[in-house]
Amino acid sequence: MTIKYVEKCPTDAKSWKIAAEKMNCESIEQRCSDSFNTGRHQFQYHCVINAWRNATLEVCALNRTIFGYCTEYNINGTVIQDNYGADCTMFNPPCPSSYNSAEAYKYQTCYDLMKRNRKMTEETVTDLKGPNSAPERPCGTLVLTILTILHEILVHVL
Repeated sequence: MTIKYVEKCPTDAKSWKIAAEKMNCESIEQRCSDSFNTGRHQFQYHCVINAWRNATLEVCALNRTIFGYCTEYNINGTVIQDNYGADCTMFNPPCPSSYNSAEAYKYQTCYDLMKRNRKMTEETVTDLKGPNSAPERPCGTLVLTILTILHEILVHVL
């Protein structure tokens, strides 16, 4: 219940820490990690791409080790995971073969991928409106959220 779509994610450790303090994820009571039998795990702040690589969101979730891909939050599975469509070891600069999901800000090329996909989505929507329509700019995260929800519905229907 902590998902919040944002225009951009923090780009360095200092801004990441400030955003994490605002979300205060560690204070959230959760039972997600009870089955691990390794002690109490806490939610941590994440700012990552979505599964379709066209939006960024902040969320409190258990951290994971990511293996050479961009970190995503899967809304349907409510889990932080590898985005297998985004092998960041091939990017310039590359991400390492493994890293902590709560340190995704270190790999800005993943967010650059999201920006390119978002731009392509906006251009496609404008093209679908026809040549006589005036170009529109999205109204912030509300339009992005609506597009993401519609995409989720279409994926599950098809």
